[in-house]
Parts: sequence; C-alpha cells; structure tokens
Amino acid sequence: MYIKRHLEKEILSASEGYPVVMVTGSRQVGKTTLLKQLAGDNRAFVSLDDMSQRLLAQNQPQLFLQNHTPPLIIDEIQYAPELFTYIKIAVDENNKNGQFWLTGSQIFPLMQGVQETLAGRVRLLQLSGLSQSELNGTENLIFPPTIEDLFKRSKEIKDDEKILTKIIRGGYPRLLTQPAITVEGFYNSYLQTYIARDVREITNVMDTSKFLQFVALLATRTAQELNLAGLSRDLMIDSTTVRRWLNVLEISGIVVSLPSFSKNPSRRVVKRPKIYFIDTGLVCQLLGIEDEEGLSNTPLRGSIFETWVVSEVYKSWWNDGRLPRLSYYRDSSQKEIDLMIDRNGKLYPFGIKINFNAAHAFKNFSVLDSIGVPLGYGGLLHSGDEIVPTRENCWLIPSRLI
Repeated sequence: MYIKRHLEKEILSASEGYPVVMVTGSRQVGKTTLLKQLAGDNRAFVSLDDMSQRLLAQNQPQLFLQNHTPPLIIDEIQYAPELFTYIKIAVDENNKNGQFWLTGSQIFPLMQGVQETLAGRVRLLQLSGLSQSELNGTENLIFPPTIEDLFKRSKEIKDDEKILTKIIRGGYPRLLTQPAITVEGFYNSYLQTYIARDVREITNVMDTSKFLQFVALLATRTAQELNLAGLSRDLMIDSTTVRRWLNVLEISGIVVSLPSFSKNPSRRVVKRPKIYFIDTGLVCQLLGIEDEEGLSNTPLRGSIFETWVVSEVYKSWWNDGRLPRLSYYRDSSQKEIDLMIDRNGKLYPFGIKINFNAAHAFKNFSVLDSIGVPLGYGGLLHSGDEIVPTRENCWLIPSRLI
C-alpha cells in the first residue's frame, strides 16, 4: 500500500525549474518508492546498491551515463560522487529541466558535493518518515500556521488514535504498511542493516557493539542538551570518537541538532545544542519500550513526547521543501523555552509538555520581552485535544494539530 507523500508536489514543481532534483533522507523513509510512484513508466531506474552498477559509476562515470540516459532516477548516489561532474556536463549540454532524479542516504556530505558541482542546477529536498498529517490524509501545514488555520484543522481531523501509539510505532513506511512486520523485528533489522550498510561507508567503526551502545545511550538523552564529555565518560571512549559517531547519525538523518537561540545579546544563554532522534519508534526500541504501558511508566516519557513533537515540526517544513529555522532557549538561570520558530520575520515560542499545569505553562516567556525581535503567538504543545487561549497571544495547542 502506498501512502501519498506531501513532498510529491514539491518534487514535481522542482522538476519544472531544475534539471536535477535530489531527495535525501535516512534509510527506509520511502525515497525510492516515492520517486518510482511519481515517475511511473516515464523514467528509467538504476540503483547503486547494485554493486555492478556502483563499480561502473565509480570507475567509468561517463560510460555509466551513456548506458543510462535521462529522464533517469539514480538511487543512492552517495556511493558514486564521481557522477556529479558528468551529470553537470550532461545537463549543460541538454538544457532541459527534470532530467535527473537522485536519492541519497547521506545528507550533509552529499549536499556539499552536490552544491559544489551542481550549483544552480539542483533542487535539494529532504524526506523523513511519515508525518501524522500524511497518515491522516490531511494537507501539510508548515508549523506554526495561523491560529485560524489551527482551528480549521482541529475541525477537519478525525484522529482517535492515542498519541502513545503513534510514538511507539514511529514513521517508517514499511512498518506502517506491512501488517506482517513487527515493530521489534523491523527496528532490530534496521539497526543491524544500518550498521552493515551505512556506518562503515561513512567512518571506520570497527567495534559495532560499542557503536550500538552509543546509539542506545544517546536515545536516553533525546530532547536534552548535548554533553559530549558525559557520553564519553559513560562509554569510556574519547570525546573525538563520540563527536565522530554523532556526526554519523546526523549525516544519516537519524538525529538532528537543535541549536540554542542566538539572537539574544545576553551572554547568559546556554550555547550547547539539544539532540533529537527523528523517529520515536526507534527511540522506544532502543530503550526497550514495547507498549503504551511501558511508555507511560518510563521517566523519559516527557522527553520522548517532546522528541515526537519536534520531529513533526521538522517534517512540516521539510515536506514543503523548506529549511526549518528552529532553536530552543535556556539561560544560566534555567529559564527554558522548548522550541523557538523563526518564521516570516517573527519568532514563535512554544513549550512542549505531555502533562502540564496551564497556570505555569508560559512562565518563562517573559525572557523574550527584551530581545528586540517581533513575536508571533506563543503556545504550549500538549497531548490533549482542545485548543484554548489562556491569555493574550498564548494558546494551549494539541500536538495532533501539527
């Protein structure tokens, strides 16, 4: 079963304005399925997971492109960056848009290579796992939309599924569309395949068991400030290795770093980023959480809920082909705002709480009074069902509306 993806519209639009469109994202988020669905029978397809094709692309890129002519989908192009120069030559010789659709599972170095070689010729897009709006069959709204749009969305959504179920299940399409696949079986296979296929391609990780310990330990730190020294001490490895392994996860689209808010002139603002996993199903598997009861009982339930909310906000931007402008605020007095969103010249502050006291929901928002940036509305993103104003420009907002 194919679930319609919001990024479809942006891919087709980009193909009308660029000769090359590249879709990046972690393994198993549906990049190949999406492009094949859009292409139908109108494009040839070649995957560099096929070792014979990979070797040809690496060693004889010009011959590879003679054998595979556009319109063409090249899957997992990170295995043959040698192709970029010859793709540039091809699109310059044949000045047509939409010639090449590319996928890649290594986000940052891949983007750098593309930007250096195909500057002005490529549209870079990022795909993640299924968002809740894709699963609900509703339109994508970049968060935060207007309050009017939130009220409209609250009337349109008919979603009785418990938030804890969504969190445990995660967003990988194969798991959600194949009833015979179990959550535990999928994620165990995912971790082992990920180690075997991708980690060794990015960096020389010889001790895969230690690397898996690192990933599991990092899962206990999701939605928390990055503390390299603490991770290094707990794993008994050097901080340089910890940093390199964290980069592997970021490059592969497994985690994202949320920067601290930087427009405040105060030197008291904490500068370390916070780390979030993109898929909460993976987090739960790494933490040994099997069901709603287990998630309800863990002391990490608040951090896991925050991770789910932040990942949904990221998806709302990525699915519209946009780069998110997100941050968080915390100062040395421990005043914190979980999520700050810079959109259209305004700053929108949000707290995130699975359980909350409405009377204290916005107690830290006063730190924004003197930052000199226009403010939009603020909100507390929660696990309930009602959107409610609490005071001027501050709202209680159900996370299901993202």
